[in-house]
Amino acid sequence: MKAALLATAAVFLAPISPVHAQAGAADDQATAGGIADIIVTAQRRSENLQKAAIAVSAVTGDTLVQQSITQANDLTRVVPALQVAPAASFTQIYLRGVGTFGANAFAEQGVAFNLDGVYLSRPAAPAGLFYDLERVEVLKGPQGTLYGRNATGGAVNVIAAKPKLGETSGYINAEYGNYDAIKGSAALNLPLGDKVALRVAGQYVKRDGYYSDGYDDEDTQAVRAQLRGETGTGLDATLSVDYAHVGGMGSGGTIMPLLNGKKRLGPSDPRVIAAYIARAPTRPVPQAVASDDGYQDNGFFGAALTVNADLGFATLTVVPAYRKTELDFRSYASSFLIDIQEMSSQMSLETRLASRSGPLEWVVGGYYFAEDVSARQFFDQASNGTRLNSQLDTESLATFGQATLSLTDRFRVTGGLRYTTDTKRQATEAHTLPFVGFVNPAQGNFTPIILDIVSNPRTDVDFNKLTWKAGVEFDVGPRSLLYASAATGFKSGALFAATGRNYSAPENMRAYTVGSKNRFFDNKVQLNAEAFYWKYKDQQISHLGPVQVASTPGGPIFGPVFTTENAGKSTIYGLELEALFQPSANAQFSANIQYLHTTYDELIYQAYSTTGTAPVIGCAVTPTALTGASPAARIFNVNCSGRPLVNAPKWVFNLGYEHGFQLGDHGRITAAMDTRIETSRYLSLDFLDLGRQGSYMMSNARLTYETPSGNFSLTGFINNIENELVFANSLQSPAKPGVIYNQLRPPRTYGVRAGFRF
Repeated sequence: MKAALLATAAVFLAPISPVHAQAGAADDQATAGGIADIIVTAQRRSENLQKAAIAVSAVTGDTLVQQSITQANDLTRVVPALQVAPAASFTQIYLRGVGTFGANAFAEQGVAFNLDGVYLSRPAAPAGLFYDLERVEVLKGPQGTLYGRNATGGAVNVIAAKPKLGETSGYINAEYGNYDAIKGSAALNLPLGDKVALRVAGQYVKRDGYYSDGYDDEDTQAVRAQLRGETGTGLDATLSVDYAHVGGMGSGGTIMPLLNGKKRLGPSDPRVIAAYIARAPTRPVPQAVASDDGYQDNGFFGAALTVNADLGFATLTVVPAYRKTELDFRSYASSFLIDIQEMSSQMSLETRLASRSGPLEWVVGGYYFAEDVSARQFFDQASNGTRLNSQLDTESLATFGQATLSLTDRFRVTGGLRYTTDTKRQATEAHTLPFVGFVNPAQGNFTPIILDIVSNPRTDVDFNKLTWKAGVEFDVGPRSLLYASAATGFKSGALFAATGRNYSAPENMRAYTVGSKNRFFDNKVQLNAEAFYWKYKDQQISHLGPVQVASTPGGPIFGPVFTTENAGKSTIYGLELEALFQPSANAQFSANIQYLHTTYDELIYQAYSTTGTAPVIGCAVTPTALTGASPAARIFNVNCSGRPLVNAPKWVFNLGYEHGFQLGDHGRITAAMDTRIETSRYLSLDFLDLGRQGSYMMSNARLTYETPSGNFSLTGFINNIENELVFANSLQSPAKPGVIYNQLRPPRTYGVRAGFRF
C-alpha cells in the first residue's frame, strides 16, 4: 500500500511541478497582482513557505483577526488537517486523527504546541495567546528531529508580532456581536533609541454562553510585552513576558440525542437533568446532577529570552524560558462533576547553532526541559468517584542536528537525528469511591454506602528514543519544488494513578511524504500538493479504564481511572491540495482539500462498567473475570480493530473567495466568503452514532470598508451562516452506560468590527 500510494503520488505530483514556470522572474519577488510570500520558521530558520521542503500550512495574523479567531478551538475553521476541541478547561488538538483525549493533569498532547519556539506542555496552555500574532504555522507529520518529544502528529507554532526598531506604530481593534460579545485587541510599538524597541499588546474578550444555562461563555484578558534590542555588531535579543486570565463558567455539553431540536440546552438545564435522571440506573442509585455553579479561574504566565549572536560562520541562538499555569475550575460538560486545582511550572533551555546559507546548511543544538505539576482532581459521578492528589515531575534532555547538502544547484538531500531521554515521576494519593449498596434497603433506608479505597501510586521511569529524518528536494523550476521525506516521531510514555504498572510505553510514528510546491503565471497561481503515508505503533489511547487500586488475598481490586495505555496501531494515508488563484490585486480564490484514510490495524483495551452491564460501545465486547471496586462492577475486553481513527474525517474542503472594489479617493470595499465542508467522523473511542458528527457545511462571510490611507476599517461579519449544529467532543457517562454528552462548536455569530492603525 505504501509503495503504491507514494508511486501514484509521484506520478500525480510531477506534472504539478511545471517546467514552464516563469523562468525570468526573481525567486522571491511577487509581481504586480501576484500572491504575497509568507516567511516561516518551521525548520528553525527563516525561509519562504514555498521553498520549505516540509508539509506546513501558515495562517497570517490578519487572517486570524478577519476570522474572529481568539482561541485555539477556532483554528479548526482555517486548517483542514486540524480538529481542535475543548475538554473542560483543556484543549485537545488532533491532526489527521493523531491526538490525545487529554482530560486530567497526567495528559500530554500528541501534537506539540509552541509559542515563539517555546514548547508548552500543559493541555490548557493554548489559552489567552491568540492576539497580535504574525502567523500560526501548522506542521503536518512527526517532527521528531527539530521539535522532539510529543510531536507525533505534528506541531502548532504560534508566532507573536515582534517589536520593530525605529518605528512608532500600533493598532486598536474593537468588535461587538450577538451573545453580547465584546472583543478588543491593541498593540503599541515604541522605539527606545535607534537600537531598542518595545511592543506591548493586549486582548479583552467577553461574551455570553452559547448554552441555555450560560455555559460555553468566554471571559479572557491577556497582555504581552516584548523588548527587543540589537548592538549593530551581530548580537540581538528579545525578552517576552505574557500573562492571561481565563474566567467565566467554562465549556458546556448536552445530552444525546438532542432535546428540543437545535436549541443548545446546557448540562444544568432542567430539561437535560430530567432526561439524565430518567436514564438507567435510576434512583435510589445516587445521581450526578449538574449545577449552574461551574466556573474557571485560570491564570497563565510566561517569560522567554531569545538571544541571537552572529559568529561569522554560524548564528548561535539561546532560548531560556519559564511558564507557570494555575488552573482552578469546576465543570459539568460531560454530565458529572470535574473539580480541578492544578499548579504547574516549566523551565526550558534550547541552544542552537545554525550555519549561514550555502551548499551545506546545518543546525545542531541541545534542549533541556523540566516541569513540576501539583494537582488536586475530583471526578464525581455520584455512584462512583475518584479523587487524586498528585505531584508529577518531568525532566527531558535532548541533542539534535539536521543538515541539508546541495549536490547540484537544484538537487538537495537532508538528514537529521535527535536523541531524547525523559524521566517522569509521580507521587499520588488516590481515592476510589465506589457506591456498593444501601444501609438497609429492606427497612426503607436507602442511604448510599460509598467506600473509600486509598492507594498511593509511585512512579520513577525513564524513556529514551532516537528519532530521525531523511529527505530529498529538487527545484523543478524557479518557483517549483518537488520534495520527499521519511521521518519518525515519538510521544513520551504517560503516567496514571494505579498501584501496579502505572505508565504506558512511548508511542511511535513513521511517516513518508511526497510533496510539490509551485507558482505559475507571473505569480498569480499557487498549487501545492502533498501525499502522505503514516504508520502509527504503540498508539496511546486515553479513556476511563480499570486500574489496580488495591490488593487482597482473593486477588487485585480494580477501579475506574482515566488512564493512558498502548492499545493500538494504525495506518494513515491521504492527499492534501492547496490552491490559490489571484488573477488581479482585487481578487483571490482559495481551495484547500484533504483526503484522509485512517484505520486502526489494532485497537484492543479494557472497559470498566460500574453497573456490571456490558459497556455500550460500537465494537466487539467480551466479559472478563477481573473484580471491580464494587460488587456490581465488571470489566470487559473491547476490540475496535478495523475502525477509523477518531476526529479523522475522510474529506475536508476549505473554499474561499475575496474580492476588492476600489472606490477611487473614497477607499476600498472588500467582500469575502469562505466555507468548510467536512464528511462524518467519530468523536470518541466508543464509536457510537450518538458520538458521531455527520457531514456538514459551515460558511462565513464579511464585508469590509477601508479608508484610502488604510488607517481605518469597518467590517460586518457573519460566521456559521447555516447555523449548523456541529459536535466538537463526546463522552459517555461512566455511571450510566449509553448516556452520551456532546460538546458543540459555536452557533451562528455575527457582528461589526472596527480597526484603527497608526
